Amino acid sequence: MISRLRGELIQKLPHLAVVECGGVGYACAISLSTYGLLPEPGQEVVIHTETILRENDLSLIGFSSAQERELYRLLVKVDGVGPKLALAALGSMPGEELIAALRSREVTRLTRIPGVGKKTAEKLCFELSEKMGGLSGLEGLGASATPVDRWESDLRSALTNLGFKEDSVMPVIERMRTDKPPLPEAIRQALKALQR
Repeated sequence: MISRLRGELIQKLPHLAVVECGGVGYACAISLSTYGLLPEPGQEVVIHTETILRENDLSLIGFSSAQERELYRLLVKVDGVGPKLALAALGSMPGEELIAALRSREVTRLTRIPGVGKKTAEKLCFELSEKMGGLSGLEGLGASATPVDRWESDLRSALTNLGFKEDSVMPVIERMRTDKPPLPEAIRQALKALQR
């Protein structure tokens, strides 16, 4: 299995990078986010790769970092998400935003990814939101990302799914943060406050 390439970048396109290593040019499918981080052709580059071996096909997918590759591996484990859709997800928003959207189960935000409908977004949230909480290795995708408070993200998600706008929900959550009542009670209190 080929897991990393270091060599001269021969060609870069929004969906493809070709890296020459030891006289051999390796073509890698890439996401738009990886494309944006690549140097100009002719310069040295390091690309982390995933090898895809099928009956009649051997191909490589390239990533700007090992963390992005780990996120890709998680995405393709979800039933119905193949390499193409996983790359579209990685290219549609920065890695830290994708992780945050999955952690807080923001279905509407995930449906903005090309090819992701409501059902697939719900499946991604259901299968990955718990895993995202324990993946400290993925924090490298968003150095500025702050740790997600599970109580807060669940409460925010519940209220926004009930139709309340996030800008009106956040001040209510802020006021409740010190006491942090159990989630069902927190939802009742927040609904009371929002309906005033």
